[in-house]
Amino acid sequence: MPYDGLAGPRRKETFDQVTATLFAAGVVVLLDVFVGARYCVKLIRGEAHPRIATWLIFEFGVVMSLVAYFASRDHSLVKAALNLTDFVVVTAIIAALFFEQRGGKILFTRNERLCLLIAGITMVAWMITKTAWIGFVGFQVVMTLAYLPTIESMWRWRPGRSPEPIEAWGLNAVAALIGVVLDVTGRHDYVAMLYPLRACLLCLMIVVLAVRWERKSRAALVRP
Repeated sequence: MPYDGLAGPRRKETFDQVTATLFAAGVVVLLDVFVGARYCVKLIRGEAHPRIATWLIFEFGVVMSLVAYFASRDHSLVKAALNLTDFVVVTAIIAALFFEQRGGKILFTRNERLCLLIAGITMVAWMITKTAWIGFVGFQVVMTLAYLPTIESMWRWRPGRSPEPIEAWGLNAVAALIGVVLDVTGRHDYVAMLYPLRACLLCLMIVVLAVRWERKSRAALVRP
């Protein structure tokens, strides 16, 4: 067998790449779990006031995104780290919301009903075509629309503390950004990348709105 002088360096490069990928996935998981735990504590303490209907739509989108991604031929547990962890985190947040509301009636706005309709259409289209990317992309659209009630409520400022914690959404954006880098390195999984990219952009938007809210609240306090 001819000697391949590059075999050693190639193996080391592959090992380093795999190690970096696993480390990045671990950081994403830890950040997501930390943010979810903090958010649940804020919910129980009454420091955050999200809509439970919106989070139920998130749960539907997270689960169906996960199912659609793993239905594709080329999938990876590591590449789907954020999606997998989001399933656990969103489920925990919904449980905390049910605990906080203690049997309160769940009402869906027009936008939320539209999200559910689009989700249903997407699920039917995915089941008929058996095309994984149709389902995956469609459910990203559903989850994007599900953010609209939160974005709208953050835009309509009123005196007081921001209803959404800046640090939680900021850390979510960082975790999602790491997820984007994770998905475009190595195997270049661009389908999996859509999930963290969508999450990163929307989390950053909420962070910007939360900062705007806090600034307007501080300005209102010092206004004569």
